[in-house]
Amino acid sequence: MAYDYFISTKDNNDKVKIPEWISERDDRMESYKSAGEVDYRGNFTSDELIQLANNYAETWGDAMNSFHADLQNKGLAYIRNADTDIFTLSAIYWSSGAY
Repeated sequence: MAYDYFISTKDNNDKVKIPEWISERDDRMESYKSAGEVDYRGNFTSDELIQLANNYAETWGDAMNSFHADLQNKGLAYIRNADTDIFTLSAIYWSSGAY
């Protein structure tokens, strides 16, 4: 299955696309039905997300292409500039049309 990953704040619907910092199968993610597909979401603190992003960067290192590096940087900037410490990380099935 192919998922797109996003982070957002609880107070708004802005979604920022990120690389796969966490698997949709992680215990911290809960499933829900959207547009006939099973999508996933979980709430994380900024510290947790930064750790996930750092782990992702460490795992991929120089093999991370410019597309994923750009998503990585945009996601980290979104976290740093947010007015909250709690974020929703979503894994949305690519064909669900939910974004």
